[in-house]
Amino acid sequence: MAISFKSLSYIYDKDMPYAHKALDDINLELKEGIITAIIGETGSGKSTLVEHLNALLLPSEGSLEILDYNLVANQKIRFLKPLRKDVGLVFQFSEYQLFEETVLKDVAFGPLNFGYSAKEAEERAKEALKLVGISENAYQSSPLELSGGQKRRVAIAGIIACDPKIIVLDEPTAGLDPKGAKEMTDLFVSLNRKMNKTIIIVSHDNEMVYNVCDETVVLSHGKIVYVGDTLDLFNDPKKLKEFDLLEPQIVTFRNRLTEKGFRLSRKARTLDLLSEEIAGQVRK
Repeated sequence: MAISFKSLSYIYDKDMPYAHKALDDINLELKEGIITAIIGETGSGKSTLVEHLNALLLPSEGSLEILDYNLVANQKIRFLKPLRKDVGLVFQFSEYQLFEETVLKDVAFGPLNFGYSAKEAEERAKEALKLVGISENAYQSSPLELSGGQKRRVAIAGIIACDPKIIVLDEPTAGLDPKGAKEMTDLFVSLNRKMNKTIIIVSHDNEMVYNVCDETVVLSHGKIVYVGDTLDLFNDPKKLKEFDLLEPQIVTFRNRLTEKGFRLSRKARTLDLLSEEIAGQVRK
């Protein structure tokens, strides 16, 4: 098991009059080698949860086991650097992660910090930038001059260049146009399927979650209310109503076609897959 939360709680401003328990007795296991979504209403504790994964936040109570590391409340951490190499976190506002004078230097910073030589770090940076679709023409540009989508790609490249085992992305498609969002989700799938990276995505984009995520965790008011198969969740009207989640458009479309007599598999979770099934039945 890659990640295991054990009775973990997190309290902002602990022991202060305005203390707030953002996570409340979380017991959760996240599988290795798959794409997992963390969803829930604003303020449910999603970002607080994932910020524990590379020790940006430490448990107020309980513990977290991740890979070979164990974070326990009130215990000092002695393995911060190797943990942050193995668990890469990309924030929602990716521009906050960019600070070097050029794109290439920014992406190479992580590998340099983790002990790679200057030459190795540059090679890793170039490979990562190519992987996320940033052209060589941008390597010597300031990262702050890039578009929002490009900044996000560069921030992800900076994480990929360090070769983490787990990649955590907070609202990675927020603010992107449909084409940019699809390219971003295709990248996550490629990192998971081709490079065997464990991917954890915090998102409000139920369409994206339904299309690509293997399992989904639903948070509400700092508590876990659902953990399980993504298709099971979004194909269950009772669960969607209980957790106040919008039904993905592809599910609505498939249900209407089913009412018209088509026999469609719930595994047809994208428009392309659904179109193939429809075409096959029409030909028959």
